[in-house]
Amino acid sequence: MSQSQFPDRLLSQREAAQFLGVSTRYLWTLRTTGELPYIKVGNRVKYRIEDLRRWAEARVQNV
Repeated sequence: MSQSQFPDRLLSQREAAQFLGVSTRYLWTLRTTGELPYIKVGNRVKYRIEDLRRWAEARVQNV
């Protein structure tokens, strides 16, 4: 199965941190402060790629 078969695949905390280029600790901070949406699947936290992209795009600054 290729990733293209699952365009809305949920990312783990480690994968989401790598996607954004931040530490897992910072990702946890963003989640607990309500800045970054997440999904609970059982006792695991997952992130949607689209939510991560939106969060990053909202922080783009023009200099």
